[in-house]
Amino acid sequence: MVRPVPGLCVARSWRLFGCAAIAAAVGCQQSTNIGPVADAGQAAKIAAAFRSAGGETSSSAAESTGTGWATLKGRFTFLGDPPPMPAYVVNKDEATCAPGGKAPPQEWLKVGDGDGLANVAIYARSVSRVHESAEAPDEPLVFDQKQCVFLTHVAAVVVGQTIEIKNSDDVGHNTNIAEGSNKLNQTIPVGQAVPFVPQKEDASPAAVRCSIHPWMLSYLLARKNGYVSITGPDGSFELANLPAGEEIEIQVWHEASAGVVPEGDVAKEYKWTKKGRFKIKLDEDETRELDLQIPASLFAS
Repeated sequence: MVRPVPGLCVARSWRLFGCAAIAAAVGCQQSTNIGPVADAGQAAKIAAAFRSAGGETSSSAAESTGTGWATLKGRFTFLGDPPPMPAYVVNKDEATCAPGGKAPPQEWLKVGDGDGLANVAIYARSVSRVHESAEAPDEPLVFDQKQCVFLTHVAAVVVGQTIEIKNSDDVGHNTNIAEGSNKLNQTIPVGQAVPFVPQKEDASPAAVRCSIHPWMLSYLLARKNGYVSITGPDGSFELANLPAGEEIEIQVWHEASAGVVPEGDVAKEYKWTKKGRFKIKLDEDETRELDLQIPASLFAS
């Protein structure tokens, strides 16, 4: 039995917005009700906070003071009982988007087995050196959509890496990125794929939507290097081959929290800020592992 978490009932309230806002963005009829969806205003506030506290991107290069490489890894766990995710109200292409009358659930808070917190982005804001393993890979990032859902809710890509935007549905989609540094407004025909190559770095993930099916939502984070990790259902992450011997500022992001800050001594030890940032210095060949417990109260407005 799921028990309510203090603050999360409040959090859900700011994820509701009327079709009037959606109509302005995508031209739907004012009478259309697509149900509760992730709050675009909240996401915009988080993105603005990231920019105001450190610039649009991490263009300022860190000073090289160390040698060698090291790894930071760990796990984010959710403290509390997460609420069940409500389904979107699908009102178009129901046979494809809500097969059997079952609409897809929202994904703004996804907790897996062992209380792992999924869809957390953790990345280095600026580094002085980049290991060859963190350079843009040759293989494309596959970004697919099926049953009117983006199959990857939060994706990370290195600037210059190709994204293969696929449409595995039997209805057309329109992939729209209206914020951040890599704008896109591209129709993806049935069963086809369109390449897209981000050219600039973003300070935080940009919302990706479908103008045809406005309940669809995911996030894309473009970085200059591969020092970025997106947690899966178990909440684990790994930043391999970071520059050792020098201080690196790490950013943590989640779509439903203005600042991801863990409980306990780890926040004090690393001087974790309310913006979800901390600094760390690793020794050469070191692998440091962090246990990061994230309280439910952070996901309230």
